[in-house]
Amino acid sequence: MTDYEYYRLLVNIIGTIGIVASAIYVSLQFRRSAKIHQQNFDWNKRIETRKKLDDNRFDSNMFLNEKFCYIGNKHTIPVSEILKKIEEDSQIVVHLHRLLSYYEALANGVENNIYDEHLIKSSRRGSMIHTFTLFKDWIEYDRREANPKYYIKFEGLIQKWINEEKNEQGLEPLGKA
Repeated sequence: MTDYEYYRLLVNIIGTIGIVASAIYVSLQFRRSAKIHQQNFDWNKRIETRKKLDDNRFDSNMFLNEKFCYIGNKHTIPVSEILKKIEEDSQIVVHLHRLLSYYEALANGVENNIYDEHLIKSSRRGSMIHTFTLFKDWIEYDRREANPKYYIKFEGLIQKWINEEKNEQGLEPLGKA
């Protein structure tokens, strides 16, 4: 092997090592960039969730509580009672749809990965389950009368949370350490 061939081989080896090192470096940069992107996405998702939660329907809650005295009530309000109250005050249906649509929007945002479920669950879980329980008959009535897809995401999220709670309270399966 001549000196020229030796140097040429050495340059090829160094070039190959450089290309491999560059490929490894680029790969690590892509991974780092993807991780930063995911962190930014998660942060922005939490910000948007917080904004949506701040867009509270407190006035609708207070209005409906004034009409139905439902804070503290643990039973579903019958449709007949709701319809009777609507005859007396048509604003009830507006506030009812406004509140239920708000919760549907939160659930839809969770399903589509726009809103942070953990943040919603930690701040609104109780009131969302309570509202769904109280107005379940109305929701079913509204589906029959207007649109069978009303509040499907809201109901799905509530069922998910209730099932998670049931599973958390159960005993560990036998044989699991």
